[in-house]
Amino acid sequence: MLKSIIFIFSLFFFLVIPLSHAGGLLSDDSVYQLPSHWRDQNNAPLELADLVGKIQVVAFIYTYCEHSCPVILSTLKRIDKKLSGEQKQQLNFLLISLDPDRDTPDILNAYMNKNNLAQTRWRLLHGNADDVLELAALFGVRYKPMDANNDIAHSNMITVLDRQGAIYFQMQGISDDLSESLAAINALTQQ
Repeated sequence: MLKSIIFIFSLFFFLVIPLSHAGGLLSDDSVYQLPSHWRDQNNAPLELADLVGKIQVVAFIYTYCEHSCPVILSTLKRIDKKLSGEQKQQLNFLLISLDPDRDTPDILNAYMNKNNLAQTRWRLLHGNADDVLELAALFGVRYKPMDANNDIAHSNMITVLDRQGAIYFQMQGISDDLSESLAAINALTQQ
């Protein structure tokens, strides 16, 4: 009997506890279930499940991009400016580097400072190449190196994740129309 209780407790401790964050189990469609390890712009360790609880607006970029990444960042900043104070308290922005070799946490921090991104609401993530590839695939982001300058061809996409890390909305391509993104964020902040 005691062995059965210990076995059940062990199963609960090792299987259920790691999946529960911020008051509930992660849904099957949560990208936060990915068992990867990341570092933010301050070189602090982060697991995706640490992001549970806030809506995340996510994009994949690389810091030395001179083409679409500045436009993606500009779009994210425009979204941020349109949010109410209450919405800003419920939401963070997450930029994931597509180039883990060059975009070290120090480079990400310098990029954040150069672009005046608030440390309290913006995070830039550095991961190993395999983790970046796997996470990008979950988001439907495709990328590949283009030339000797290490430019990277990649999908231009902004994703809104719900509080549990499920993809709620994706804006594909670069667009001046923010209405659908803002409507998705508005719907999530009212839940």
